[in-house]
Amino acid sequence: MKHFYNPNTQSFYIDDINNEIPNDSVEITAKQHDELYYAINAGCIIFDDLTYSEPSPDIFHQWDGEKWVLDKNAENDFKFKQNIALRDKLINDANAKITLLQRAIKYNVATDTEKQLLEQLELFTINVSRIDTANVNAVFPEMPE
Repeated sequence: MKHFYNPNTQSFYIDDINNEIPNDSVEITAKQHDELYYAINAGCIIFDDLTYSEPSPDIFHQWDGEKWVLDKNAENDFKFKQNIALRDKLINDANAKITLLQRAIKYNVATDTEKQLLEQLELFTINVSRIDTANVNAVFPEMPE
């Protein structure tokens, strides 16, 4: 059984399994196969000479041909999406509590503490909705209890 690696497709082939192996594939040992396979899964870049880079520091780094470079746009976009998700969750969670407190008030069974909490939660949703989610350093307040 022979193992092959194709640098263009970054794929592995085994002659006993694959009917067609691209012509530009390189024969490798079973040990090299395992080592390269684990390197790819660890986020490394495999070079033409079958050596490989260090793993990517995180999902926001891109290989520039020589080193890992932080893609600040990708990182900021991720944080922006996280901020939107957090904002929406906080508002939805607060609105669920607000609904119950409004019912308690409607049926005259709310305590003074619950009336104060309703006001705090309503102000909380206003404040959270005004947070600039594009600010990667946005700080979200704690939900009133």
